[in-house]
Amino acid sequence: MKIKNKKFLIIILFLGILILILINSRTPFFQPNEVGGWSVGYGESNEFPKSINAKNNAIYNIEKLKISNDSTVFLADPFFVKEKDTFYLFFEHKKNKFNGDVGLLTSIDGKNYQYRGTVLTQKFHLSYPQVFKYRNDFYMVPESKGANNVLLYKAHHFPFDWRVCDTLVSNIKLKDPSIYLSDSLNVMVASDDNLNMYMYQADSLFGKWKLHKKPIVMMGTEARAGGRFFADKKGLILPVQNGTNGYGFGLSLYRFSFKDGNYTAKRESPFFLKANKEIKEFNAGMHQLDIQKIDDNRYYYVYDGNALNGDSKKLNVYGPLKWTYIDVKNWILNQ
Repeated sequence: MKIKNKKFLIIILFLGILILILINSRTPFFQPNEVGGWSVGYGESNEFPKSINAKNNAIYNIEKLKISNDSTVFLADPFFVKEKDTFYLFFEHKKNKFNGDVGLLTSIDGKNYQYRGTVLTQKFHLSYPQVFKYRNDFYMVPESKGANNVLLYKAHHFPFDWRVCDTLVSNIKLKDPSIYLSDSLNVMVASDDNLNMYMYQADSLFGKWKLHKKPIVMMGTEARAGGRFFADKKGLILPVQNGTNGYGFGLSLYRFSFKDGNYTAKRESPFFLKANKEIKEFNAGMHQLDIQKIDDNRYYYVYDGNALNGDSKKLNVYGPLKWTYIDVKNWILNQ
């Protein structure tokens, strides 16, 4: 009887894994064969937008950047800072080499941007350049996974001359660190290669950043930040990438609430941005959003999207198997 029960359990487990593989949509078995470079869109509103109609907004596409720099192969991960009368838009700029740099676009009116060149390059890959002002100085926390550290840079001649001034988290490879600083709360989230998002906390920007007592925020399909924290009266909102139809397909908004040293994270706006077939620059996916209130009556936002270069698709077996395995493992370990 025990042997039969054991065989039955093995069969059920095998069928369960098989079903998971068949229905897995994080990385589809058939993916677009040709995906183009990313482009950046931007717009504004008089209130925090319930949705963004990217079709009606301006786009700074990769082809325009290639006119200024014909070695461009990648334009993504936009973050902006408005200082006085100028919009400074920092982005991941990948040229004809393996590593990405941090590039800069500037605008006086928030509508017409000019390419200003590379502001930061390193021996390792850089992306996700979150720039912010802190106590009258400008800092950047980019993705510096290749350095095996989460690095903090300071601008010595804003928006140029960025130099490492601190290491926030050491000896760990983390993607897309997103930081929030205030008088009462200093937190940062970042993700590993197994799609676990971790929460860190500190007394200040230059304090000791350590894992929160509830270290894992979320896992799986939505577990990688896709933009800056936004603070309102209810708490914090964080854009989070969604990979249910492949990397960079969409983005959801999560509501974070903090109380008595604890926090909760709740999905508030599923697929706030996603692939849009009506926009050629964004018909493959959208995965980044930076929204800020720039004056009493105006919100400004920048985002990115990816383009398909054709309708053909290729078979992908390894990806779906890998991510299904990680999903199952994470689920088992956290029961």
